[in-house]
Amino acid sequence: MNAFVYLFAVFVAVVQAQRGYSNDPQNAAILNEERFLSVSGAFGAAYKQEDGVQFKEESDEKGNRKGSYSYVDPNGVTRTVHYTAGVNGFQPVGDHLPVAPPAPPQVAPQPQYQPQPQYQPPQYRAPVAPSNSQYDDGSYNPALYENENYNQQPAAPVYRPAPAPQPQYQPAPAPQPQYQPQPQYQPQPQYQPQPQYQPTTPPSHRFNFPGKLSLNRSPDGYAYSFNKA
Repeated sequence: MNAFVYLFAVFVAVVQAQRGYSNDPQNAAILNEERFLSVSGAFGAAYKQEDGVQFKEESDEKGNRKGSYSYVDPNGVTRTVHYTAGVNGFQPVGDHLPVAPPAPPQVAPQPQYQPQPQYQPPQYRAPVAPSNSQYDDGSYNPALYENENYNQQPAAPVYRPAPAPQPQYQPAPAPQPQYQPQPQYQPQPQYQPQPQYQPTTPPSHRFNFPGKLSLNRSPDGYAYSFNKA
């Protein structure tokens, strides 16, 4: 589809060239033009006009571009700009382009040390044993408690509940097959032929293409070239 767009652009340029250049950039003819496109994504374009404008650019599979263009300024001097474009942006280079001053050196910030408070471990304090003031009169006799059966009560009987009855297994009823309605037949629309295109403008018999045009298409892409006679 792009090839037909390029052909249409060349056709417009040729029509303008028939009107005459007369130092008007709008009527400048294209002297030669080349374009190519590959299935890998690489493409290129180059052309030269009658008013001194030239353009050339190529791109790789990753989208990185490299090219140049030239033009004639109002003083009659040809200006040329070389450029690259990609992940780092558009970077032009030319003798007439202003150059930015170098950036001042950046001073690295100095880290300011802040001393941290030292760790102070807590001091250990031994626990104080409580005093048994109630046995200070000597009435406590440990010999009375040496016998294991002293002052022991008989163990109370432990109540054990009877096990609950387990529910018996009841088989689930088998699922009943449900009715599935069959899809009804839908008639297909009949084929209606499309009317053929009829050109409304008759072809021109007075137009002579002033140059050589070639277009080569292949499974790898296409290449297009034009040279003015």
